[in-house]
Amino acid sequence: MAWRLISGSVALGMALAAVAQAGPADLAPHRAVYSMGLASSKSGSGIAAASGTMSYQFDDSCDGWVVENRIAINYAYTEGGQVVSTTDFITWESKDGLHYKFRLRNTRDGQVTEDIEGTADLKGKGQGGVARFLRPEPMTMALPKGTLFPTEHTVRLIDTALAGGHSFWRVVFDGSGTEGPYEVNAVIGKQSQALPAKAVNPLLGSPSWPMRLAFFPVATIDALPNFEMGLAYHPNGVAREIMQTFKNFSLLGRLESLESLPRRSC
Repeated sequence: MAWRLISGSVALGMALAAVAQAGPADLAPHRAVYSMGLASSKSGSGIAAASGTMSYQFDDSCDGWVVENRIAINYAYTEGGQVVSTTDFITWESKDGLHYKFRLRNTRDGQVTEDIEGTADLKGKGQGGVARFLRPEPMTMALPKGTLFPTEHTVRLIDTALAGGHSFWRVVFDGSGTEGPYEVNAVIGKQSQALPAKAVNPLLGSPSWPMRLAFFPVATIDALPNFEMGLAYHPNGVAREIMQTFKNFSLLGRLESLESLPRRSC
């Protein structure tokens, strides 16, 4: 769940940067590495400190978008002891936003705690579909009308920001758990000024929007989100900073390195 940018969050998908103009989002293939640290912890959470890294790669496979996301966090607890938690999440999404493949593996101190794999398909734009899990056990899941996969959600979210919108709500399925899709409610803040392109990585030389995304499981009626994500999104899909807020603590990811990946001639 913590990977979602990204979803992709996650999903989190994620044009070399240019000044934002109204029009369709042009996502840039790129590789980013973030340093992760504990931003806040509520009383009783048991977490004293947290540190680690998150790597995120968004690439063009001609017939779709491939996202490779790896998170490794070392948690230190108030009562003593430490645990290293890792998440490896790889997805492929067709460019028409109708087909999706996913594979996730979570480990705790090197022991696998979760292993998920499957595919999902939508009947058409704005329609429902079905997700088919191969792991942890074979099962199918209906996806409601209007469901989006992560990269399509990112494109729609940025398009809304480019058009001057301030909120965006959709149902998103990313395959990061067997609990089903999420209702994702996004609030879009005021666009920032572009930094001088010569002073920063070209991928960051455009204006960005602060955004806050709240994730509500479709399968429950809980009034509070399962978790939230704050990030600064550029029109090319690059996130400069990430804040992941869970029920008892939050993690802050600061961009450490960023490189452009080549666009394929398909």
